[in-house]
Amino acid sequence: IDLSGFEDLMRRKDLIEKIRDASEKGGFFQVVNHGIPIALLEGMLGGIRGFFEQDDEIKQAYYSREDLDRKVRYVSNFDLYSAPAANWRDTLQCTMAPSPPHPEDLPPSCRS
Repeated sequence: IDLSGFEDLMRRKDLIEKIRDASEKGGFFQVVNHGIPIALLEGMLGGIRGFFEQDDEIKQAYYSREDLDRKVRYVSNFDLYSAPAANWRDTLQCTMAPSPPHPEDLPPSCRS
């Protein structure tokens, strides 16, 4: 979905409808011309990739299944006890609202 021209109210209504349609029918979609620099996106992906490629002992410092108050948590198979089948995936969760985590709370590979 191309977000260029979002400032125009008529275009915005059209974009909202496209997003609604893609969400309901496809479940996911790609957004282009959103204004986020490619270098920033690539840096974010590199940081998170760096986190997941570390040894388990390092990632374990962020692991928590119980402490929901932590702003930064590493979890594996987060729906283990509620899903009818195993859905294995590793996730680094960062709670951003109402207040984001402090930079020092993030894994070093994700801070910059």
